Amino acid sequence: MKIKDIGGEFALIDRLADLVALNHAQVVQGIGDDAAVIRTAPEPAPYLLVTTDLLVEGRHFKSTWASAHQIGFKASECNVSDIAAMGGTAQWMFVSLALPEDTEVTWVEKLYQGIMASCRQHGTALLGGDTTQGPTTTINIALLGSVLPVHLCLRSQARPGDRLMVTGCLGGSAAGLALLISGRKPSDYLLKKHLEPRCRMDVAGLIAPLANAMIDISDGLGAEVHHICTQSKVGAEIDAKKVPLQDEVIQAGRMIGVDPMQWALGGGEDFELLFSISPQNLPTLLQSGVDCYEIGRVTNQAGRALLIDADGHATPLTGGYNHFG
Repeated sequence: MKIKDIGGEFALIDRLADLVALNHAQVVQGIGDDAAVIRTAPEPAPYLLVTTDLLVEGRHFKSTWASAHQIGFKASECNVSDIAAMGGTAQWMFVSLALPEDTEVTWVEKLYQGIMASCRQHGTALLGGDTTQGPTTTINIALLGSVLPVHLCLRSQARPGDRLMVTGCLGGSAAGLALLISGRKPSDYLLKKHLEPRCRMDVAGLIAPLANAMIDISDGLGAEVHHICTQSKVGAEIDAKKVPLQDEVIQAGRMIGVDPMQWALGGGEDFELLFSISPQNLPTLLQSGVDCYEIGRVTNQAGRALLIDADGHATPLTGGYNHFG
């Protein structure tokens, strides 16, 4: 039986989680969120956050499209995004590389320059890692951070009645990628969204004290909504007409005959934040100056995530990138 036969990446993670299930007094959150959460001292001391991401040439990036600096920057940002989704601060990074034997030294130096450009933005220190030779360029980053217990946002904290919000327009990275694959030149906006995405650490600290559940949009809005529903044992309704799409994403869809909503729901790598917030806290959030969009609500129908179209018709919410699909 192959991984795709059991449902792909997330089904595999569920199986592995059962194998390594651990009941440890210091573990606040293990497998199943954007980062692991570990209690290292009595509260109210900050929790330790730990996340890791693996990027493989040809699967997550292509050197024919992206410079080494862009690849390094993106590798860092996708890890920092996981820490932001927990409401935390990114602090210590470790980078491990597998490189083909013909890799140029200058390419590796530029890769690290890109990683460091991201680290400087977030006050993150790169402390070490490992390198080895391999058939394909592979980048693994492990990132540690911290979060105050009162600011911790888990996928499991959404409540019926919460409003569902996103911090920015969706589908830009996927639209840029689709144009590159089709041989067309993306606009500067779409190219930057795909090759040099920025995580939303800039607003995470303002959102976290007010939000309930939070997750970063790395695999597409559809998948992230389902993650929150599963972990929180709730349902959701997403209003399609309220999902924010930048004009250039819509134009790209027209150009190659794709519904841009598909990119928003299933494209991934937007690295915006999706969060649930109580109606009582919403005015305070809006007064804080954070630009965000209300796209739906949390319901009490556990596991039932729906997409409501412009005519009010409800269909099951789909979408989400699957590495083994």
